[in-house]
Amino acid sequence: MNEERLRRSPNVGIVGSSSLLGKELKELIEDGGFPLGKLILLETEEYAGLLQEFAGDIEITQIIAPETLKDVDIAFFACGPEIMQSYLSSGAAFPELTIDLTQSGHPGTLFLSGLSDSNRLGARGYYLNPHPASIVIVRTLSRLHQAFGLRSAAITVLEPASDRGNAGVDELQEQTVSLLNFQGVESKVFSGQLSFNVLPESRASMRTEGQISQQFADLMGETFPRPIIQALQAPIFNSHGFSLFTQLLQEPGVEEVRAALASDSAFVVHGNDDEPSPVSVVGTHGIHVGRVQGFSGQPGTFGLWLVADNMRLAASNAIRTAENIMLAVIGR
Repeated sequence: MNEERLRRSPNVGIVGSSSLLGKELKELIEDGGFPLGKLILLETEEYAGLLQEFAGDIEITQIIAPETLKDVDIAFFACGPEIMQSYLSSGAAFPELTIDLTQSGHPGTLFLSGLSDSNRLGARGYYLNPHPASIVIVRTLSRLHQAFGLRSAAITVLEPASDRGNAGVDELQEQTVSLLNFQGVESKVFSGQLSFNVLPESRASMRTEGQISQQFADLMGETFPRPIIQALQAPIFNSHGFSLFTQLLQEPGVEEVRAALASDSAFVVHGNDDEPSPVSVVGTHGIHVGRVQGFSGQPGTFGLWLVADNMRLAASNAIRTAENIMLAVIGR
């Protein structure tokens, strides 16, 4: 890693460049004005030689290996957990500056841009990107707590197929086509028919719930009221949906709650005639706030409907983490 180059225009490597997250990272780097030196796209041997377009040029995908990462200043790991486990099993060293979006459980420093202490960042380190559902839950409950104090919260998370990567999206599409053609469905990624259905996915849901809960505690501290979380697998391709119920210490009105969220740039608060949905927010930034419901006879208790593009949210935080690292290095 070249620290001087890191200050100005780092070489960036995307491990898993053909994954949904990898493509999102590539798009945001291209469109967002990231001060890039060279982009190195990396994949498993199966996809080596794949041609991908970036900034009008054609880039050749290389095989994931220590030698192909040697000239990388910032490495984004956006591959599937199974590829990550294979990399770990090989004993190969990670680049000196790695940002991990895989949710594989490898230890590192969890960082949420705009909330975590930037003093924890340095030119060398292994940084973990929070689960996109963790980002939404942490930001929402943190903002409500700042404004009104938080007593408790319970959240149902509707997970999209894209949380399982390309294979999850492909299986949902194939199941839908099969059903519309009056054919049976195959289930390799999910535990059963997801198309036109909702699955409890108990084992996978418990893993996700535990991961979000632990990340919440890591980001907010053990004394912050930890929410009750239930995850369900929904028949949607992209974007998380959240049905959130909270009890606040104060007793604001609905419009005060909406105003508190609208005052934070992380949120997009919609009007009553413009309800956001998982489909409508694909490709957009921010946490979209739809209906905010108060309950008669229960002051301080509210129900909120939230949606966010999971791929965009995760990739945006990873890139902001990289930018914060560059600023920290410049400030030395």
